[in-house]
Amino acid sequence: MKKIFLFLFLISLKTFGQAPNATETVKPHGESFTVYVENDTRRLGGPNSDQGYTNGIRFSYVYAENKIPGWIPPLTGWSERLNKEFNKSTTNFGISLAQQIYTPNNKNTTELIKNDRPYAGWLYLGFTANFKTPTHSHSLELDIGMIGPEAMGEKVQNSFHDMINVPDAKGWKNQLSTEPTLQASYFQKIRFFELENESGRSFDFIPYGGASFGNVLVAGHIGAIARVGVRLPDDFGPSRLSSADGDAIVNFDGKPHHIPWRVYGFAGIRGNAIARNIFLDGNTFRESHRVKKYPFTAETEVGYAVQISHWSYSWRFVTVSPEFEEKSEFSSYASISLSYFRDFE
Repeated sequence: MKKIFLFLFLISLKTFGQAPNATETVKPHGESFTVYVENDTRRLGGPNSDQGYTNGIRFSYVYAENKIPGWIPPLTGWSERLNKEFNKSTTNFGISLAQQIYTPNNKNTTELIKNDRPYAGWLYLGFTANFKTPTHSHSLELDIGMIGPEAMGEKVQNSFHDMINVPDAKGWKNQLSTEPTLQASYFQKIRFFELENESGRSFDFIPYGGASFGNVLVAGHIGAIARVGVRLPDDFGPSRLSSADGDAIVNFDGKPHHIPWRVYGFAGIRGNAIARNIFLDGNTFRESHRVKKYPFTAETEVGYAVQISHWSYSWRFVTVSPEFEEKSEFSSYASISLSYFRDFE
């Protein structure tokens, strides 16, 4: 399964630039490579709880603005509105490979823990499309993957535990069963208010809303983020892998060979209305361990981001309200991203 995902990832990279460009009069520039890591370990600034959403990792590649990969028309062709946005916006498209791991609190027993969430791993290939104007951002993501032993959650978690001399999680035999996944999400962000000074943008407020649909998650989302700092980038805030709101966007402010330094802090809040969550509700097409989820959750986040030349780094601390009745506890984790932006000569 790992070889299949790697093969699909490499083949997909070759499709970039094969479709006609709706904005081909604009010279494309730049690409980015980003690594996202989310974990509750203290090593990343988390609470060191090692429970719930215990680890996530994502490798993403975002190609040049206004360069259209061959797989985009099927992703956007269903929406007349998106096609209009496509023709009047700058565009970014990306592909990523990601894994998320979920575990109960007690990992020292081989027995099924009925009053806690199931063990689960999710491995997926993601395709992202972003349409951006000065005030609006539309993000689409399509994820194709697998839940179950093939997602290699047990192997990744226990191999890492061995590296850091931590006891293995012993209950992986109770994980969710094999299930292919197809997941789509859409988010719209609006730069509602901003302040500028001589050095550039110093403050902005960005509300957003979106929805997720698939056999992994069916949910609606609404939230906002505020940023304050020096030379805020002309984007819509840093991304994190578990938010499903798109990858980090290639952005050179129209000056591909001159990237200034930037630094800013941010804080955000988000509400989720959840109809289905496979990591709590269990497998879709067969009986499996499940818990009774709450239909509404809230998240808060605080963090900072720094860009120096072609490198960009962000860190945030995310807190999530209780997700299910059997363990009605708040959970937290740290989320980091490291990006390298390369401009075309």
